[in-house]
Amino acid sequence: MRYLKHFAGFALAAGMLVGTAGAQDWGYRAYQRQDVRNDYARVAAMRDHIARDRARLNEDIRCGRQAAAARDAADLARDQRALQYQLRDVRHDQSTPRYNSWR
Repeated sequence: MRYLKHFAGFALAAGMLVGTAGAQDWGYRAYQRQDVRNDYARVAAMRDHIARDRARLNEDIRCGRQAAAARDAADLARDQRALQYQLRDVRHDQSTPRYNSWR
């Protein structure tokens, strides 16, 4: 009887912990889905921006503006590196086991 109070308290604490862990996991899954949607939107915006940069670079090259073409090439390279980083992030999010658990 002496340990019954401690055992009951431990069981109650364990039950509360398990109940809140499930709720926290559900919130994480919702956040993860939103994060993936935002990542895809960001990728689409980056691709549009890169297309505009390429068009500007081609126009500068065609018109013979070397200084502007060099700036545009540097901007294009920076944007392409950012796009590659974002695509790696999307692949990482999709390969995470917790991401796949809500499908």
